[in-house]
Amino acid sequence: MPIIKEVLGGVDNSIELAPELTEEEKDILKKKKKAIAELLQRECTGQYKIEVLFSCRRSKTRPTPGALSIWGSGEKLHGGGDTKAYFCPGAWKKVNDCSSVIGFDNVNYGFVLCPNCKRVWKGEEVIGELFGNWPIETWAQKITDYFISLGHNSDVYLKQPRTDIRKAAQLEQDKQHMGVKLAVAREGRVRSIYPLKRIIDDTKNGSDLYGRFCAFLKS
Repeated sequence: MPIIKEVLGGVDNSIELAPELTEEEKDILKKKKKAIAELLQRECTGQYKIEVLFSCRRSKTRPTPGALSIWGSGEKLHGGGDTKAYFCPGAWKKVNDCSSVIGFDNVNYGFVLCPNCKRVWKGEEVIGELFGNWPIETWAQKITDYFISLGHNSDVYLKQPRTDIRKAAQLEQDKQHMGVKLAVAREGRVRSIYPLKRIIDDTKNGSDLYGRFCAFLKS
């Protein structure tokens, strides 16, 4: 599976030197996360965004190149931008079978802690985007898998990049542009949004989640 690694700041720091949170700080962080989850639930807004950037040559019948990324929906809470989530590289490195989503709150001092396998990774080892050239049905299955892994708590965005997604991906892999090229592509226009509220409405009577995502990507 094509992937891209991203370099996070502070990778020269030793994890042994990273300060431990006090019990009071841990309690404050836990309460903040709970408050954010409750707010998003009341607004029926996804705590995450699953974004798919498709090539300009999107096809309903042939494989379509694109990139899948996941973001924390922070702008509705503090006025800032989205926060990047990452993918655990355990499965790709054949260390374990983990490819779980790692939220930004698990990134610190240049190191990343996977909440699933509990392994600590260096910042340059984690995966920022998943790249592929797959049929729409495969893209829909990946969205379904990650939507479920995020606790059924995500909006889904389909975007059209301003630059060729395959060229941007290759530049990132060849020269490690720290996400700059992909950031430019991500600024492309939003083709369509499948908000959490509508996903819930569409599936509450038993409609197939995968089928709904297939229809969304083909619309």
